[in-house]
Amino acid sequence: MNQIAPFEIETLPEEKGIFVFQNDAGKTIFVGAAENIKTEVSRILSKKHRLGGEVQKIEIINSREKDLIKLYARTVRQKKPLYNLNFSQQNLFPFFKITREKYPRLLITRKIQNDNAEYFGAFLPETKTRLLLDFLVKTFRLRSCAIEIDGNFPVPCTQFYEKKCVAPCVASLCDQATYGQRVNLLRLFLANDRDNFESIVGQKIKLAADDLDFESAARHRDFLQSVRTVWNTEEMNLRLEGAVDTFEINEQNGQIFLFLISQRGRKILGRRVFIFEKIKEFSAPEFLSQILWQIYEFYAPREIRVLIDFADRKFLSKVLTSRVNQQIKINVVAKATTKKTTASAFNRTKFEYDFSKIQPAPAFAEMQAELKNTFALNDKISRVEAFDVAHISGTNFVAAKAVWEKGKFLANEYEFWLLDETSELAALKKGISLRIESDIILPDLILIDGGKPQLSAALKAFDQLQVRKFILIAVVKPPGKHNEVSHFIRENGEVVKMNVNSDALQMLARLRDEAHNLSNNVHRLRRDSNHFYELANILPSLPENERRILLREFGSLKKLKLAAKNDFSKILGLQKAEIAFRDLRQTGDTKTKPLIVPIRYTDENGDAEDLQPISFLAIK
Repeated sequence: MNQIAPFEIETLPEEKGIFVFQNDAGKTIFVGAAENIKTEVSRILSKKHRLGGEVQKIEIINSREKDLIKLYARTVRQKKPLYNLNFSQQNLFPFFKITREKYPRLLITRKIQNDNAEYFGAFLPETKTRLLLDFLVKTFRLRSCAIEIDGNFPVPCTQFYEKKCVAPCVASLCDQATYGQRVNLLRLFLANDRDNFESIVGQKIKLAADDLDFESAARHRDFLQSVRTVWNTEEMNLRLEGAVDTFEINEQNGQIFLFLISQRGRKILGRRVFIFEKIKEFSAPEFLSQILWQIYEFYAPREIRVLIDFADRKFLSKVLTSRVNQQIKINVVAKATTKKTTASAFNRTKFEYDFSKIQPAPAFAEMQAELKNTFALNDKISRVEAFDVAHISGTNFVAAKAVWEKGKFLANEYEFWLLDETSELAALKKGISLRIESDIILPDLILIDGGKPQLSAALKAFDQLQVRKFILIAVVKPPGKHNEVSHFIRENGEVVKMNVNSDALQMLARLRDEAHNLSNNVHRLRRDSNHFYELANILPSLPENERRILLREFGSLKKLKLAAKNDFSKILGLQKAEIAFRDLRQTGDTKTKPLIVPIRYTDENGDAEDLQPISFLAIK
């Protein structure tokens, strides 16, 4: 990067690029893009422009990145200039991201962040994007956990057995190089690079067939066919390259409102409202230019329509066109000539935004006051944790915890425990005991799913505490209605009736549901996965891939257990057969519990929790 004083304008390049203004404190105040840097900087530094008196240094951004739009958007995110609208906190249309990790993950998000991840998109409509996410999870099978893995796990987690992960945590099942190949194929799919995708998978099929590994060849063939099915399904054409985006920008009460409608033909694909605080005395056309230079960092529609013109409209059109090798027009249209479907979508978007202001989300302080008054508490509540237990016939107990803090549900702090207790009350007590032994800050209120027996069991878990500052409340369901709340019970036995019009009590009910759903989901995984882990119980000394080879060859666990040493040696060789046979003779009562880990398909900070995958089978 080159730094130049304002009085050295003559040394500025007369070419396109990105420039940065700094004030006398070294703070970045403005980032601009220009077809001719010297001409644009001269215009801004003229006495007539409102920034002229503040600029003390000019920085020209030199980068290997040739895409000016990406370079501009990235520079604004990194430098956070005082007088630029910053899109980093705005909710965009859905994007997929591949994380920058040793074993990358696939996540869906609405925010672009400075995290060195690879972003692909945008994709619309959102419901179909959730179908696509489900397809990607089940087809490419990247890990969806955030735990540290090094390939040395003795067994894979339940996601492997559900065929949603290739288990890089177990190197014998998937080493880092093989995992990297899957990541690369996913990258090609998301970038819509069909030729390279077909070439790589086709080569895998040929190599496997040449080696007479027809099972692998068939697996690669089926993989390619499933991808082709998505490519050839018209309703799964979710990329916005063929869409038309229309923008309307308004200024009101010191704020900038940008309304975006994205459509393909007469079909509305998505709508967005972006809200910014007005900066300095910039005009609406200048704000619109700043926004368009950021919003198309990773894609471009077929056409962009704006209701007002802006200075660098033709230059931005050239930059977009050069990036995608097809004409991207930015046309100015009169509001009166806007298509009926677009105008209707604008009106609906504005109405929904106005309605949301009429019924705003309850403020955290209001919910604190409501909880304090409802339960006659001495102190305000900032953190609540809900606990529930799931089991079947007194076996496979799972205790789970959900967390709400300062007005937000903290999904990243949800937790569960696989327990060997023999009763629901004992499991509840054990789960809460394990929680309070941790180093995590204790809550102000603990919510127990159940009645007086569950409340008493929870209270016993706190006998070990010399001082207890938090309180307990039980939440009770009506008979036969597991999705509703009848009332709450305080520690002193006082009953507080459920009020469906209370935001605070509705929050407690939802938090109870979160803990209940987590415990049930984990319990289902534990119950349904137990038989997969029996292999590890009877053959603990073998790596997982060799266990699975034996199971495939013998056909069942029963036949495997009855096999002779000679049968093992034919498959694994004499040395490994000795190890396997020794394991079979020494198998005791010790059992390997299913490995259940927290999974996440949405970016934690991406405001995309509503974009969870839904079954891809729905489109077939």
